[in-house]
This record gives sequence, C-alpha cells and structure tokens, in this order.
Amino acid sequence: MSGQGFRPVRDSGERIMVAIDGVEHEVPVGMSVLAALLCADAVADGRVIPPDWFCGIGQCQRCRVRINGREAAACQTPARPGDVIETRENWSG
Repeated sequence: MSGQGFRPVRDSGERIMVAIDGVEHEVPVGMSVLAALLCADAVADGRVIPPDWFCGIGQCQRCRVRINGREAAACQTPARPGDVIETRENWSG
C-alpha cells in the first residue's frame, strides 16, 4: 500500500452516503462498514477512532458498532445507502 491510510482493493467508482458518528461520508459501494470506518475522512482528522486491531471475520467483536440502532460486527456487515453508524466512543447509552 502506498501512502497512509486504508484504501479498498476494488473500487467500481460507485458511491453511497453513510453517516458515521453524525457526519455524512461518501464510501465505495460494496465495502463493509469496517472498511467504511477505515476509509472515512473523519479518521484522518481524529473525529472517528476505528478499532486498534480486529480479526476481520467477526470472532473478536472488537469492531462492534451500532448500525441504524442495532449492534453489529462492522467487519461482517456491508455498508448500505443511508446507514447511520455509531462507533463505541459516541454511543449515548
């Protein structure tokens, strides 16, 4: 990988909008919520803190987030248009 950050291996050029911790982000179609978290501009400026490590197969549960009000493993959930994603740091209770 060149440069800093995360980038998808395949990118069709199509984009969807998701809200991560209250901020709208445009992400490639077909990526997981975890990949969307890692690609978000908010990671670069410190507003979103993705998990520091994760298994990527749903076993460790380190990537648990709330998606549209329901808890889910971000690595096993595809991002969908209009998803509202809350990271643990921003859960209201």
